[in-house]
Amino acid sequence: MKNNLEPMVLESPADRRCLRVAVIAERRYLSHLQPRGMVASLKDAGHSVVVVDPEEMAFNAGDHHWLRNIDVSVARGRSWGVLCLLRWLETQGVPTINPRAAIASVHNKAEMAVALAAAGIPTPRTWLGSPQMVAHQLAGKDFPVIVKPVFGDNCHGLECVASREQLIALQWSEPLAIVQQFIPGLASDLKLYCIGRRVWAVRKPSPLAGVLFPNLVPHAPQLLPMTAAWRDLALRCGEVFGLQLFGVDCLQTEAGTLVIEVNEFPNYSAVPGADQELSNYLLAFVKQERTV
Repeated sequence: MKNNLEPMVLESPADRRCLRVAVIAERRYLSHLQPRGMVASLKDAGHSVVVVDPEEMAFNAGDHHWLRNIDVSVARGRSWGVLCLLRWLETQGVPTINPRAAIASVHNKAEMAVALAAAGIPTPRTWLGSPQMVAHQLAGKDFPVIVKPVFGDNCHGLECVASREQLIALQWSEPLAIVQQFIPGLASDLKLYCIGRRVWAVRKPSPLAGVLFPNLVPHAPQLLPMTAAWRDLALRCGEVFGLQLFGVDCLQTEAGTLVIEVNEFPNYSAVPGADQELSNYLLAFVKQERTV
């Protein structure tokens, strides 16, 4: 599936015809900036939007009625229900943004780490294995580290570990963990938000800032001037995973910008006109699909 669309406004009468868009979203995201803003923008432009919450519906696996006449689907979330419905849509030839395979490739954070390393994208040092086995590979200088679950989400389940002894003693419920070098002293993250080949840079407080810097007053997300290096890094990440709508979580260090992880369809906090940018991308995507 192509990922080379620039934002555009469709102007011809044929292009303005009402599209039927399916938004497949986990319930927890329905009240977020996105996809709420994108849905409102599409409706304002006269398009029909059906929001599908997998937790609110039951489906007969042989009955495709629910996806009849859908021109394109957009997913917000990575639950097994969302992934299942995306697979269903794709088997019926409905174009999907992001594709199921792309979302699954960043859902599994262990596979994400392997893919980033194979692509030569700079990341903090990362180890895979049980915390106890990883502990025996680390030197004292490697600590502190962050321990992450393979299918973690929104920083749930993260553990900050300061020593080998703590890592060996860590009670971990999964057979595998992602252990990543922690770079202390950074209270903010760099977020690179992408819609197709459009990229924005935003400074946001680190999700760990409240724990590591208890006296820090958090700031609102701040839009930053884009650099060529950041744009190139973000687009490389999109190409690795086949994503169209995505965010790249980064750290700025003395050694350069490091990628922590890649996430599908973020909130696009502080991105100006994000609602319209998203709906324009979707419309351009549908137009291109029809001309291929």
